[in-house]
Amino acid sequence: MSLSTKCEFDLIGQEVTISDSKNKEIIGINGKIIMETKNMIVMNTKNGNRNIPKNICQLSNNGEVIQTDSTKLNKRPYERLEILV
Repeated sequence: MSLSTKCEFDLIGQEVTISDSKNKEIIGINGKIIMETKNMIVMNTKNGNRNIPKNICQLSNNGEVIQTDSTKLNKRPYERLEILV
């Protein structure tokens, strides 16, 4: 049973890949998002936890359902929910 939400507003718990970034060294990093703040996400990768700034990267999930950029991500999780209302 999979409980993953295919929505850009619910990132914690998602398996994501960095598909584009201003920092070319982090493109292709993939893992599960375990924590999120206003400006950073923490990804659990096979090489340990990585702190990734939201404002320089574009994320996509492995199934190509989530494709979003930093303008939508650069808010706190509860602030993104206000967009839906």
